Amino acid sequence: MVRDPLAMRLADGDPRAPRELVERHYPELYRYAFAMLRDRPAAEDMVHDAFERALEALGRYPEERLRDMALRPWLYRITLNVVRNRLKRVREAPIEEAPAASASDEPDDSREAFLDVLAALGRLPERQRTAVVLRYLQDVPYAEISAATGWPEGTAKTLVRRGLARLRDLMIVEDKDGGRR
Repeated sequence: MVRDPLAMRLADGDPRAPRELVERHYPELYRYAFAMLRDRPAAEDMVHDAFERALEALGRYPEERLRDMALRPWLYRITLNVVRNRLKRVREAPIEEAPAASASDEPDDSREAFLDVLAALGRLPERQRTAVVLRYLQDVPYAEISAATGWPEGTAKTLVRRGLARLRDLMIVEDKDGGRR
């Protein structure tokens, strides 16, 4: 097993290592949270919460566990759990408490297709959405998806395949003239 040099530095107590951990993984975890939530402030909050949890946990882990950690899938797992908790709270909230889209979230023409895909992703079942986002928006290998979610690799592959098929079906919509796009 190849050990992550950053995990080694964390185990050794390098005071710069936690900051590097955040700097290295924040952008991809933010993109992941945004793809799952489709809300910029919520995604920022979720990633912030995930890093808080991760850094607290790192402070409790023994040195040898830190040395053997695969940090990237571990951070995705924490972020996934934080996002799931957020989605659960939103689903349980009364309708008048659910967050509304702000005027600043209005799409411009250059982002419309991307937002259409994100909207379709939001209609996928959670496990399919998680698998597709990790594999294709975050470029996470199946082995890391398995580590992050706890699913067997074969299950991750099946969820990605089914999610992509369903996403294709959702994206085939009638345009104004009755043609397909």
